[in-house]
Amino acid sequence: EGMRGGVTALTWGVFPNREILQPTVFDPATFLVWAEEAFSLWTTAWANLYEAGTESRALIEGMRDSYYLVAIIDNDYVTAEKDGGKLWKALL
Repeated sequence: EGMRGGVTALTWGVFPNREILQPTVFDPATFLVWAEEAFSLWTTAWANLYEAGTESRALIEGMRDSYYLVAIIDNDYVTAEKDGGKLWKALL
């Protein structure tokens, strides 16, 4: 569907009878900035560890140029597919 904009509240580390251990939010604009920084590190840090023309450097540059960083948010990830849950079907 693409990003619709706005900030989405997320929660991680949810356990029965305990507070949420790490609440966070997802902001599409911030995600894009972070993704650009993460991918640029493949060039400025990781690829520079290897000589130009080596297999290792080519592998890192190839991943940088062809991989995507995605964020998948589904607030109903535990519902079985037969009951409307679709996250695991989409991922697998």
